[in-house]
Amino acid sequence: MNEHASSTATAGDDTPLTAALRELDLPSRLLDDLAAHPDDTGGVLMGSAAELRRAGRATRARRLLETVREHPPTPEDGQYASVELADLLRKGQDPRDTAEAERITSELLRPGRLGQGPADLLGEYMRELERWDEALLCFNIAARHLLAEPPEELAEEDDLSLSPLVNRLLARMKLGLPRDGHDEVALVVAQRQAEDALELPYEEDRLEKGDPVREVEALYSRAAFDGARERGLLSGETAEHGADAYYRAAERSLRERDREHPGARRGVVLHGVEDIVEFAERSGLDPADDDTALIWAERELTADDPRLRSWPPGRNEPCWCASGRKYKKCCGSPSNR
Repeated sequence: MNEHASSTATAGDDTPLTAALRELDLPSRLLDDLAAHPDDTGGVLMGSAAELRRAGRATRARRLLETVREHPPTPEDGQYASVELADLLRKGQDPRDTAEAERITSELLRPGRLGQGPADLLGEYMRELERWDEALLCFNIAARHLLAEPPEELAEEDDLSLSPLVNRLLARMKLGLPRDGHDEVALVVAQRQAEDALELPYEEDRLEKGDPVREVEALYSRAAFDGARERGLLSGETAEHGADAYYRAAERSLRERDREHPGARRGVVLHGVEDIVEFAERSGLDPADDDTALIWAERELTADDPRLRSWPPGRNEPCWCASGRKYKKCCGSPSNR
């Protein structure tokens, strides 16, 4: 038995998943992680697939996602793998892969199939593609437990619990649908979050006056990252190493500014490619200039934009970078210094 097979066997019983993983020649570091975190097998494998994609090893990422999809540790893990696999295939050049991506997406969207977490992720990808009808379908699924409650009974819920309604609100706004009672709840949440997130970057004269400082960091969303890089809108070492490195660098920058100017209220907005390109064309700016996104946030964002997120989130809340992981296990990890 080789080193990889031996390490994989320590991750758990000899299940179809472990047998399939042996065939993938996985790095020993990943296998050690599987052995150390047997209750988070899906998260470890999905994280590895993301790393492979960042490294440009799309074929190996595809094989791993297909394996998780075929032998999911949990049904939800299988759906997450399907969502990510469809996105990977859709970004390829082969028409057969594009057709397969659409088949997987259609399968996920069958009634009764999609879980709330995977629905939220798929909704983000559909939003980036501006496929708003499908995005709304996904966000309705992600928010279905909230939609089952009368809007007036949601007033006491915390903002984190109500976040699925905020994504739904944006899709409904894009489709020109009239606001319903749940939209009104989401609007209140979005406005409350924006009060903490939306302001100009700090200015020295405000600091001298002792005014409270607010900042907003404008970054490409996960769904938009590859497209922005391909179009030359992202460059440098951080961009070359993929979305996770991009967000970790942003987190370190936010922490450094927080140390330099404690007490400021900060926020993050994850935007798409066309948001910046269209704004740059109208404003005579360079879309590849880092300052363009900040100027876009200053001029274009409204106080009720549901993409605005307060920083930092709570340790057990979803990470602001939309990885699907908790903040403490993602950008908020102590290892990200």
